Amino acid sequence: GVTAATAPNSIELSWERNTEPDLAGYHIYRSTGGGPFGKVGDLLQLPSYSDRDIERGKTYRYAVSAIDKTGNESARAGPVEATLR
Repeated sequence: GVTAATAPNSIELSWERNTEPDLAGYHIYRSTGGGPFGKVGDLLQLPSYSDRDIERGKTYRYAVSAIDKTGNESARAGPVEATLR
């Protein structure tokens, strides 16, 4: 359950919190247009992300994965899409 919403100068992401006891955090993946996904930023502790490194008029796609304390990565949730107008 990943959602994306536009704000005046950012795209705001939120998702359902992973309840596994060995959760280390989350990785965000971003794609511009139809391009490939690349990891954005560091490991996040909270189930939200504010992407300010964006350009108006471009479409961005996002996916989120959970990482456990031993480094295992879940399947990615999403993708969701947003365009800052």
